[in-house]
Amino acid sequence: MATILRHWSYRYQCLYDGISRLAALGVRGEARLRQLAMLGLTIHADTKVLNLCFLSGQATQFLVKVSQNLTGVDASTLSLKRAQQNVP
Repeated sequence: MATILRHWSYRYQCLYDGISRLAALGVRGEARLRQLAMLGLTIHADTKVLNLCFLSGQATQFLVKVSQNLTGVDASTLSLKRAQQNVP
């Protein structure tokens, strides 16, 4: 089942977004989930950030607000295309 959902979520952005929102309900939403990952980090505008396995760029959207020196890496070419659309 997880394999089917993964395949579909890579194919359909709205499905990925819906699953992501559901998964984040336990911590009071997606924005809070992204902030929790950054707790204790000091990131400035010139800080070099490497974002691994960024999927379609949800965390990347948060990171570019604090650092303009960001590199994203993902093995999925579909994720790369999506991230370029979501975070130009």
